[in-house]
Amino acid sequence: MKIVDTPNFDVVIIGAGANGSHFFRNLLQDISCYGSRLKNCKFTIVDGDQVEKKNLNNQLFDSDDVGAYKVQALVDRYGEHYQVDCAAVASYVTTLMDLEKMFRGPKGLQRILVGCVDNNRTRQLMHEYFETSSDLIYIDCGVEGVILKDELPKEMVDKEAIIMSSGFSGQIVIGFRKDNTTVLPSVADVYPTILTDLESAFPTQACAEVKDNPQRVETNKMAAQFANIIMNNLFHTGELLQEEITFNARLGTSVVSYIDVRKEREYIKLIREENNNEQQQRRIVS
Repeated sequence: MKIVDTPNFDVVIIGAGANGSHFFRNLLQDISCYGSRLKNCKFTIVDGDQVEKKNLNNQLFDSDDVGAYKVQALVDRYGEHYQVDCAAVASYVTTLMDLEKMFRGPKGLQRILVGCVDNNRTRQLMHEYFETSSDLIYIDCGVEGVILKDELPKEMVDKEAIIMSSGFSGQIVIGFRKDNTTVLPSVADVYPTILTDLESAFPTQACAEVKDNPQRVETNKMAAQFANIIMNNLFHTGELLQEEITFNARLGTSVVSYIDVRKEREYIKLIREENNNEQQQRRIVS
């Protein structure tokens, strides 16, 4: 599905943790390979978290970063290394206005929102933003947390085996809206339990009842790599080819749902109608 003829994008990444740090590093490497072809693009990474010692094992930070904002540490290190101009916003997004302010490019750039978060409350906000946007590509990276012992029934046997096999699954879902029409559904439409999750909270609203499940670094890296594949297709040919990728980092497997012919035809029809309307408006003005 051809989205743009020229790669002019305004990209906002929400989350700089295990998924976000790996995605960001890979993204900047890809951008540097394209050179001046992406000179009109804007890139922004957003997260209010500071680096803690516990982050050093599965996120792209070192001991010198402890206490610094994650986004600033990533931009300073990889922005300089790959010579890519990108903005760091050290705050949380909790309102639609917060999200809107993150997009800093001029009119005409294709907006892309990349969610690399581990809570459904922020996904609910991004879904609401998606639903109210005229034109937006929304890429969501989701991974399964490792099952904890206290989450399993006391009478269950072989708990260790269950825990050892958990935390390896994840999915990338690509939503797309064009001309106030949903062409590809967002992650909350594909997995509607996201919208019914009332326990999840924004990072600024700690909830003692919500467990912070650990994640496996291989799962995070695999999620980031698949999201980078989506972005590289947009950089390379201006196309979206997939609408969902599910994967398992233990088995090394993935299942891809490609955009089917029917949705592509509907999109082409939508674009033609939009072009016709623009031509009619020009005739009226002239």
